[in-house]
Amino acid sequence: MFVSHRKKCIFIHIQKTAGYSIEAAVRNDDPALEVDRFGGRKHLFAREARALLPAETWNGYYRFAFVRNPWDRLVSWYSRCMQGGRGNAFAQYVQENAPTFADFITRTTTGIAERTTHNQVDYVTDEAGELIVDFVGRYERLAADYAAIRARLGLQYNLPRWNTSSHTAYREYYTADTRAIVAARFARDIARFGYEF
Repeated sequence: MFVSHRKKCIFIHIQKTAGYSIEAAVRNDDPALEVDRFGGRKHLFAREARALLPAETWNGYYRFAFVRNPWDRLVSWYSRCMQGGRGNAFAQYVQENAPTFADFITRTTTGIAERTTHNQVDYVTDEAGELIVDFVGRYERLAADYAAIRARLGLQYNLPRWNTSSHTAYREYYTADTRAIVAARFARDIARFGYEF
């Protein structure tokens, strides 16, 4: 999550949805971007952010997030962990406990890895399931949705590519069983955002 007082916006950063790229683009316009004041947590739910920020900031700033197809998102997350992440406790945990993608889906769901089980809809809604951000962009149409954010906030810079991973088409990683596990685990995301395998 970040807050830009210059651009009067709050970004709810859901993992593997181009968040670091968005942060870098906004930081070009606002070097004083607030990122680390929230106990080092970069991936707060919007309802947590609302509780931490002054009411006038939360209510007066433009709040946005991006979501991603859950099957694709998990492949990207696993690939990123396996391809790098030195000094990152979560990546190291995945490397040590999930030598295969199937292991990542089935065995890394508790403790430090519990974050991989959170539905993205929980990041952008309140306790009653009501949307509490102004805009939810889609990773699948990142260029167009970022362009809308850029115009809305008056940003000068294009979106850079940060924190990316290399992998083949996400469907190639799944068996019938792992596909079904993800469908069940992220049923609320699939229903809310209309995602399909």
